[in-house]
Amino acid sequence: MVITSRGCNNHCWFCSVWKREPNIKELEIKSGWIIQDDNLLGCSDQHIKAVFEMLKNQKNPIQFTGGIEAKLLKPWHIDLLQSINLKQLFCAYDTPDDLEPLFQAGKLLSDANISFQNRKARCYVLIGYPKDTFENAEKRLRETIEAGFMPMAMLYRDDIGNYDQKWKQFQRQWANPFIVGTKL
Repeated sequence: MVITSRGCNNHCWFCSVWKREPNIKELEIKSGWIIQDDNLLGCSDQHIKAVFEMLKNQKNPIQFTGGIEAKLLKPWHIDLLQSINLKQLFCAYDTPDDLEPLFQAGKLLSDANISFQNRKARCYVLIGYPKDTFENAEKRLRETIEAGFMPMAMLYRDDIGNYDQKWKQFQRQWANPFIVGTKL
């Protein structure tokens, strides 16, 4: 596991990342195949390209377990993704304004054979936040599938880590790729 940058320029109401690191800080690039950056595509083009150069030398399949921000995904990023042995990447669908960019990213990725079908395109979907409903959460999860991503339900936790217990079972059902596959 490696972290090549920290922080995020977004100020999402539910996230603590920007509170710790309000601006993206590019770090020295160490060798590894599981990329855990907060917002890699928010980094400079030079940094992104250097990360992919490092990834080309990895023997293990590459995983982007931190977020690949859908609204920042560009065709040249797709070229970089195709240059490595990609196992999976994660985008996020946290707020309503994430949906359109998610569909656009899903199209770019699908055209490059990075998709729901081969389990390479995954998406964190925030659920269980204040005033959320099971119906609305399931709608977002199904929209994620329509956009071309395997959803991974992420249960909202408040500033001290508490969450609504009634959401836990629902979250488990939508965080397991095998169970999600049966919902199609």
